Amino acid sequence: MNKLDIRSRNWLKVILIGLTIFFIFWYIGPITKFLSRLLKIIQPFLIGFMVAYIINIPMNFFYRVIRENYKNPKHEGLIKGISLLLSWVCVLMVITLLLTTLIPQIVNSAITLTNKWPIFMRETYNLLKGNSLTDGFADSFIEFASSIDWMSFRNIIFGVFRAEENVSMITLTTNILNSIGSSAILIFTIVVFSIFVLVYKDMLKYNGNKILYAFFKEETADYINKVFSLSYHTFKDYIFSRMIAVAMLTVFTYVGMRILGIPNAPMISVFVGLSDLIPIFGPIFGALISAILIFIESPVKALIFLIFNIIIQQLQENVFYPAIANAQVGLPAVWVLASVTVGGALFGIVGMLLSIPVASILYTLFHEKVNHKLMEKGFDEADIDAKYEHKFYTEVEDETI
Repeated sequence: MNKLDIRSRNWLKVILIGLTIFFIFWYIGPITKFLSRLLKIIQPFLIGFMVAYIINIPMNFFYRVIRENYKNPKHEGLIKGISLLLSWVCVLMVITLLLTTLIPQIVNSAITLTNKWPIFMRETYNLLKGNSLTDGFADSFIEFASSIDWMSFRNIIFGVFRAEENVSMITLTTNILNSIGSSAILIFTIVVFSIFVLVYKDMLKYNGNKILYAFFKEETADYINKVFSLSYHTFKDYIFSRMIAVAMLTVFTYVGMRILGIPNAPMISVFVGLSDLIPIFGPIFGALISAILIFIESPVKALIFLIFNIIIQQLQENVFYPAIANAQVGLPAVWVLASVTVGGALFGIVGMLLSIPVASILYTLFHEKVNHKLMEKGFDEADIDAKYEHKFYTEVEDETI
């Protein structure tokens, strides 16, 4: 009777799962619309979690430094509060520095670009026309260059900072207040929720473990905890090391451009640093775009910048970054390239940014699973090496008579 009950229960599970899958596909349109609305509602909280995760990295650093000097348990809450405050001050300082650097430089670059673009077109056309090898490309270049409307590009940029003349002051004020109001509410929700997560992170972790072990088997809950722990440390080490690497690359690029007299040093150094966040393709893209902006003002300085950028990128990847990274990602180069390509194709720039730590987690878990399966079958490293060295097929050479 018990066997029949177990069999009936299993059949009931199969039927329910089948019906659920059927209705999901049948109502895929309303379900997709509902999920998109739900995602829009919970988006501030998801962003708040991500902000809390990033803020938690410097917060833990400040907490360890302060905790070493003040070991009284009564000061635990105060130490956490000071660590959180210092972390937010550092983040706000970085954001303010980026905004005060980028916005004026973007405006100045837009003005320079639109003013010098005709001169750049004429000089490049004459250069191409004066060489027999490039003479055929001169007309194509001038046709392509003339099709670019840099005045519209400049107007778009200036439109962010100034209003159109035909907009009334009341309408302008209303639009600004609505925009500021909605943005302020969103930012306020993200900041408050991230602070809540950081203040009560121990309680959230404890309650999460209670729920985990209440609804899953102990072995399954242990494995989920292991995956969460691996994911946390992998992302933390990756983000922390990349942030330091980006900061160092930005500073070195800025100092080098100032010494070499290359124009637009603040904006280009920040752009080169941020583009380095995207593995493999980011540094190439950042160097090319920066070189084009410099080339319009001075072709010689653009060539000097490219040589300098190649040198500083090699130093950063081979000397500075390995020295500051606490833990390497542990992913072979071929899988780094594959993960960045797949992540970029599926999710764009965000996919490129997150592809390496995600691939590293999957790579580690898969290797642990493979090693566990080998241990169950009685294989060790020596056995695998012997299998690897053994030639299962040997080519028999024809004997000459």
